Amino acid sequence: MSWESRADRIDHSAPEPVWRQVADDLRAQVTSGELAAGARLPSNPELGEIYGVARLTAVKAINLLKDEGLLIVVNGRGTFVARKQT
Repeated sequence: MSWESRADRIDHSAPEPVWRQVADDLRAQVTSGELAAGARLPSNPELGEIYGVARLTAVKAINLLKDEGLLIVVNGRGTFVARKQT
């Protein structure tokens, strides 16, 4: 999985909040399998740079996906795609 710039996927003038756009993009990658179970995501500051948003915007998107059970955050280790539910 390549983590090149994804700033073009975010529309800052859209009515949908930017953090939700980031979450939607990441969710689509998880559900499509592009981000496999156990895959490690970049750090929050790196995600902010990748999407062209503030670090706290990336944090809010990650927290939403964590609450949905798609991501697991392990303090000191990183953020990972959750194992598929069986």
